[in-house]
Amino acid sequence: MRVRGYAPATPCWAVLTSGDTAAAAAFYRDLFGWTTTEADDGTTLFLLRDLAVAGLAPSPSGQSAWLTYISTEDVDATAGLVVEAGGTVLQPPAEAGTRGRAALFTDSAGAAFGAWQRGRFAGAQVQDEPGTVCWSETVTRDVPTAAAFYGKVFGWTERDGTSDAIHEYHDWVSANRVVGGVSLLGDEYPPGTPPHWRTILLIDDCAGFMARTPELGGSVLAGPIDAGIGHAAYLVDPTGGSFLVIEMLPELRALMA
Repeated sequence: MRVRGYAPATPCWAVLTSGDTAAAAAFYRDLFGWTTTEADDGTTLFLLRDLAVAGLAPSPSGQSAWLTYISTEDVDATAGLVVEAGGTVLQPPAEAGTRGRAALFTDSAGAAFGAWQRGRFAGAQVQDEPGTVCWSETVTRDVPTAAAFYGKVFGWTERDGTSDAIHEYHDWVSANRVVGGVSLLGDEYPPGTPPHWRTILLIDDCAGFMARTPELGGSVLAGPIDAGIGHAAYLVDPTGGSFLVIEMLPELRALMA
């Protein structure tokens, strides 16, 4: 589905920062069928049918990670709110060519995320179909602390989501709409796993993606997992960037069509 804009305080864009952008580009091309093009600020865009689905940029630290960007009407004001709420400015607001203005932060628990103020570019141009980002969620050890931070910065409220005996889940709500999720960073994660934002991509064949990922130089951390709404898998690209893929139940996919 073509997307032309995003309401304020909505996850709108995902960028892979990679220690090896060439290897990352080849992996995601072969796994998702994405192509690449260069934006006017020198960064790389992943494309599906010539529509932007995500970004690719060199990692200053050499470590690879997917980053979520949240839409804002004033990225400078957002930076001020981040500091007031106990977060950190990693990269101050700056022009991203003609596409807009962006900044990079950590929340009060240390999870990295970005804010995006649109210029000529609003964010991902396609969603709700295989090969696109379909969801973003905070993974944290302390839901009340996260709720206080994101409530101050973006006006979000937190409500209980669908949880089971193992996984505790919550929703981020903005203007009476669910815009993202909150997953508890529990004992099922490897020791030392830091709070982070997770990028989730919609696919149509979980088993096939799990089989192809090692063939392309990546790895499967876990899966298939019954996520309630479908089958999911945690994957890692050859440069170390981790992400989640989900094959949704047919009846739910029909609602998105």
